[in-house]
Amino acid sequence: MTGKDLFGRAFMDHYKGKRHPLVLERDDGYLDEQDVNQYFRGFEDFPECEKRALAHARGRVLDIGVGAGRVALYLQSRGLDVVGIDISDNMLRICKDRGVKHLRKMSACDLKFKKDSFETAIAFCNNFGLCGNMWSVMKMLERLHEIVMDGGIFLASSIDPLNTKNKAHLRYHKLNRSRGRPPGQVTLRDIYRGKKGQWWDLLMVTRGEMLELCERTGWKLARTYPGVMNVHVLRKV
Repeated sequence: MTGKDLFGRAFMDHYKGKRHPLVLERDDGYLDEQDVNQYFRGFEDFPECEKRALAHARGRVLDIGVGAGRVALYLQSRGLDVVGIDISDNMLRICKDRGVKHLRKMSACDLKFKKDSFETAIAFCNNFGLCGNMWSVMKMLERLHEIVMDGGIFLASSIDPLNTKNKAHLRYHKLNRSRGRPPGQVTLRDIYRGKKGQWWDLLMVTRGEMLELCERTGWKLARTYPGVMNVHVLRKV
C-alpha cells in the first residue's frame, strides 16, 4: 500500500470490516483520529443540524465529496436525483456498491457541469473547505453560482475555528496569523497503517468569513444551523 488515497483506503477497509485507525496530522504535529463509521451512518444518526438543513434540499442535487454516500443515499430515498462527486476511486466504488446511482470522479475545485445543472448543492463534513484557501474556495463558490439554478441553495458545513478553548488550536491560529493565513486554514496529511499521505490544505470558516465569501460570489447566507460543524444555508441571488 502506497501513501496515495489513504483516506479512501481506510474507508474501503472499514466497508469490508477491516478496522484500522485513520489519523489526520496537522503540520504543527497535532493528531486527530477520525471516526470513519460516522460516514456510513443512516439519516437517523446524522447530526441534528444536517437533518434540519437537508429539509431544504430539492430538485437535482450535487453532493460534493460524496464519501461513503450517506447523504446521497438518503436523498435518493426521498426521490431526489443526486449526483455524487469525489476524487477517490475507492470512495466511488463504495458508493456504487451501496447503491448511489449517479457518480463522477471530479474535484470540488474543478466542477465540470453545465450552467443551471442543479437546484441544490451540498458539502457536508467540512467539504466546503476542500479547495484549501480563501481564494480557491471563493472560486468554487463562483463556479457553483453558475451551475446552480436561480433561487437554488448550497448547504455548506464548516467548523467555526474560533469556537474552541483548545490551547493547541489557539496556538495554531496565532501561527496562521503570523504567516498571513486565516486562522481556520489547516495543513494536514493522512496517516493510515504506517503510511503517510501528502500534505493538503483545508479551510474552516467563521460565520463572518462565510458572509464575506457570499457577498463576493453572489450568494446570500439565509440561515445557519449550529452544531459541531455549523451548516450554512446559502441561497443564490
